[in-house]
Formats: sequence, structure tokens, C-alpha cells
Amino acid sequence: MQKIALSEGQTTQLLASPDGADGSLQLRQQVWIHQVELAPGEQHLMQLHGPRAYLQSIHGSLDAVSGTEYQEKLGYGDGAFLQEEQQLRLTAETATRALIIDIPV
Repeated sequence: MQKIALSEGQTTQLLASPDGADGSLQLRQQVWIHQVELAPGEQHLMQLHGPRAYLQSIHGSLDAVSGTEYQEKLGYGDGAFLQEEQQLRLTAETATRALIIDIPV
């Protein structure tokens, strides 16, 4: 059984990855799962491994911008699927916790 402790005060934490990098859970699949915690007004830029990703808001509200054109507002419980993007920029409107599931295949 694998276990991981969620860190406090870190902007991002790699929760799971194909090879268990940075103390993350090992999935043995081409998937990276990151937890992102942002304070109101804080921004974070995430480089993606491949052409697809899923963003899930767990708590709070945020703006997500992929590339230069697409912008989406997400609130508590909202999700967004991204295709053909190389990076994702998040800006928190309120204290926010979200998951980014990076699926390159």
C-alpha cells in the first residue's frame, strides 16, 4: 500500500506519477496528478506533459487560461478538460485548492 502526506503551505505538490517522482505515489501509467493551493490573487503556471489534461476545482474559485485564447472561470466542484495545450495558468479569485490531472497519451 502506498501513502503520501499532503503538504501544507506549498503551492503545488505532485501527488502521483508514472515513476513515483518527488515522493509521489507510483501509478505505472502515463498520468501526473498535481494538487495546487493558491491564496486569493495568487497565480501559478503549470507546464503540461502532453496534449490533454483535466482541471478539477476542489475548493474556491479560479480563472484558468490555457494558451493565449481560452479562459474559463471555475468554482467549487467545477471541472474543465483541456486539449492540445502545453501549459495552464491559474489565478485564484478566492483561496483555492484544485487538482490537475495531466494525461499526455
